[in-house]
Amino acid sequence: MSKKTRIIIYKESVMDAAEKLFESKGYDATSVDEIAFNTGISKATLYAYYRSKEEIWDSLMCRYMGFMLEDARKAAEGEGTFEQRYYKLCFDLAYKFEEHPVIYRGTLGKISVDMENEIYKKIYEVGEATNEAIADFIRSGIKEGFVRKDIDIYPAVIMMWSSISGIISMAIDKEEYLKLRFNMSKEDYLKKAFELLLEGVK
Repeated sequence: MSKKTRIIIYKESVMDAAEKLFESKGYDATSVDEIAFNTGISKATLYAYYRSKEEIWDSLMCRYMGFMLEDARKAAEGEGTFEQRYYKLCFDLAYKFEEHPVIYRGTLGKISVDMENEIYKKIYEVGEATNEAIADFIRSGIKEGFVRKDIDIYPAVIMMWSSISGIISMAIDKEEYLKLRFNMSKEDYLKKAFELLLEGVK
């Protein structure tokens, strides 16, 4: 095994251990000592791969933003009608948010644009690639005749991405309230909210 491969494996192992701790305890309550212990390495070894807990967190953000990029590209390039691909994108993201709420919500937070920092630069590039994939997705809807031709694509990209994420967060946070006040299940709310959002691009 090459040194580069070994480093990649160790870094991935640290992120895997950190992810489980962040999801179960939260970022603030998780220590570097716990991450090292759950990785099966010493704290000194961990610091050979990551300079801080924040860098581990940022690396996780980059990893999961990469998963979101994959979903966006599938929406843009996949089979089926625009509407079918839209709902698949929405519910695939909803599943990810529910399975990994702490990490995915982290991707919605403030992200540094310090291009001198390698991980921030990579996060920025993944984010921009995701925006372009959603833009291509919207263009495919225009070509299909589903999305109106006069739509301002890049504001629509931000609106669609932020709205989908907000709808999902609301569904998870307010599940009991939605059931009590509107007699709606989380799935019913998601379907209706995604439907209303889709109406905005026609």
